[in-house]
Amino acid sequence: MVSEPKNALQTLLPQIRAEIRKEFRTSSGPSDSGRNPPPVTIYTWLEQFNKQKPRSFEKATAPVDAENWISHIEKIFDVMGCEDAFKTRLAVYNFKGNALAWWKAYKQAKGGDVWLIIVNWAEFKKLFFLQFFPRAEQERLKREYHF
Repeated sequence: MVSEPKNALQTLLPQIRAEIRKEFRTSSGPSDSGRNPPPVTIYTWLEQFNKQKPRSFEKATAPVDAENWISHIEKIFDVMGCEDAFKTRLAVYNFKGNALAWWKAYKQAKGGDVWLIIVNWAEFKKLFFLQFFPRAEQERLKREYHF
C-alpha cells in the first residue's frame, strides 16, 4: 500500500521538475543591456496582475457571475501576456470567503501544492465552472436564450 503513493509521486516527478524549470527559466535571448533579465517568477506576475486591479471572487449570486469573473481575469491575462503556468495561482489569489474555502479544500484533496504545479488553466476553469456555474445551469441558459 505504501508503494502506491510512492509510484504516483515517481510518475509525477518528471512533470513537477519540468514545471519548476519552466517557472524559473529566463528569456531566450539577451536583453538590450547585454544581460539576461531576471527569471520570471510568480512574484513578478503577481505584481503586474495586481496593477490591473483584478476583481475578487467570493461566490456567484447568479451563475453568469462566474463566467463574467473568468472573462475579466482572462482579459487581464491577455493584456499581460501571462504564461499558463501562473494563471491558476494568480486567479485564486483573488478568491475570498466561500470561493477560497472551496479552493483550499479542493486543492488539499488533490494533493496540495504538488497538484497545483501541474493543474493548467483549462483544467482550473472546468473545475471552477463545475463549482460556480454548473453544466445544467449553462444548458438551461442556452435553451432560454437560444444560444
